[in-house]
Amino acid sequence: MGGKSARAPDYAPLAAASKESAEIMGQLGREQLGFARAQYADLAPIVRGIADQQAQAQSEQMRQARDYYNYLEQTYRPLEMGLVREAQQFDTEAAREQMARQAAADAARAFGTTQAASERAAASMGVNPNSGRFAGMGIQTNLGLAANRAAAMTGARERAENLGYARRLDVAGLGRNLPGLSTAAYGGATGAGSAAAGTYMAPGNQFMAGMRQGAGTIGSGLQMQNQGLANILSTQGNVYGQQLNAQGEVVGSIAGAGIAAMSDIRLKTNIDQVGFDAQTKLPIYEFAYKAAPTLRYRGVMAQDVEKVYPQAVVERTDGYKRVRYDMLGMSMERVRS
Repeated sequence: MGGKSARAPDYAPLAAASKESAEIMGQLGREQLGFARAQYADLAPIVRGIADQQAQAQSEQMRQARDYYNYLEQTYRPLEMGLVREAQQFDTEAAREQMARQAAADAARAFGTTQAASERAAASMGVNPNSGRFAGMGIQTNLGLAANRAAAMTGARERAENLGYARRLDVAGLGRNLPGLSTAAYGGATGAGSAAAGTYMAPGNQFMAGMRQGAGTIGSGLQMQNQGLANILSTQGNVYGQQLNAQGEVVGSIAGAGIAAMSDIRLKTNIDQVGFDAQTKLPIYEFAYKAAPTLRYRGVMAQDVEKVYPQAVVERTDGYKRVRYDMLGMSMERVRS
């Protein structure tokens, strides 16, 4: 009697496990998508409010930037231009000559005023201002006093002019920061606008990330299922190939004494019982092999033989059964093609 081998493994549990894995991963992916939608619905109004505030901040900073710029254009730029003109006019030979003439005129007026006052004082004291002595005594004093007064008046004018010029420079200096402030305000407005745009997009981006995660989870489950089914298909293909090889061996062999013919009923089709063998009393059939359905043979079935003559049945490693026709005293015949 031939040796037994393990039957082909049953892959139905693996197929079921692959399907279950895909269903679990699919459910998890759908839950992830549902959570992403719910989160988007919850966050979108809140984030939209924040984004609206950022957009409003952008508008306010743009208005402030324009205000700085207009103030610079309308107030400080004319002031600076006037200072430039004054400086250009002041730093000339004509301006210096004019100041010198003004100083001389101031000195002359001061001398005349001082001299008249001295004459009046002398007359009140009974001194003849036309006398040579009076003139000699007072001339130096009067000249010095006149010169001092003229210098004082000229210096006062120059100080007043310099003070006014310095104050105008100070005021102009205040406007020096306006371009930077305007630029900073424009930059702040741009940043607020960019932040608002990013905030507006954040819920959608988060939702898309959730969709990608859910889709990835579902895809992972399907990939697991496909891989499991592919493994099953590959194994089944190998088994089927072995069956075809076995059937090919049967079709290609000549049934006769000493040959173990493939007689497993699972390999046959279009089976018709045509009688019984007179010696062994086994049923005789006409049949075709599934691998070659157009060819018909006459013989026995391994499953029938195994019940009565088990020693004449050989089981292959692939689980299919052969019959030793030589041990039964008969042969398998081809009846028609």
